Amino acid sequence: MALCLKQVFAKDKTFRPRKRFEPGTQRFELYKKAQASLKSGLDLRSVVRLPPGENIDDWIAVHVVDFFNRINLIYGTMAERCSETSCPVMAGGPRYEYRWQDERQYRRPAKLSAPRYMALLMDWIEGLINDEDVFPTRVGPLGVPFPKNFQQVCTKILTRLFRVFVHVYIHHFDSILNMGAEAHVNTCYKHFYYFIREFSLVDQRELEPLKEMTERICH
Repeated sequence: MALCLKQVFAKDKTFRPRKRFEPGTQRFELYKKAQASLKSGLDLRSVVRLPPGENIDDWIAVHVVDFFNRINLIYGTMAERCSETSCPVMAGGPRYEYRWQDERQYRRPAKLSAPRYMALLMDWIEGLINDEDVFPTRVGPLGVPFPKNFQQVCTKILTRLFRVFVHVYIHHFDSILNMGAEAHVNTCYKHFYYFIREFSLVDQRELEPLKEMTERICH
């Protein structure tokens, strides 16, 4: 019997603390609007579309933070099954291997274990979304504007988050099934997929590892 989602995705399993939106801000209102649409049972393709009159960067920012929280939770739930021994390389099956590169410790692409890659990835994303110069919480005449390269930054974040789905689906799908979490993870994936396709935020080539599954569940 499938466990309820509160048991499957328990708060103490979270890989990183949830990033929250400050009440009273435009971002918080957009987040509430997006969540209300999700809970209303609307088609996910409709849910991801930019609401009339809203700023696209705000809309993207809200979703990037929300996807970070949810994917972080999904991976955190099965992190103990993803070890240096079981996953010595961050990969998506035998054909795809992901190497880590950043501006600090790994200036050249480095071959790392999946748990090490995930830890660096979540630290990197958390640093970006907490940086007021990159993800300003107050925009408009009195606030900090979005940087000119904001969407490029989000493309990089979402591309790397997609790789978490690749690794989880290909290497840990049995754990998803054993927890009774397949429907929840699939819904999260579909929401993510429709969003990145709606705004062309991830290169089509990056989506190849899950192409067959995507065609089956995102019809």
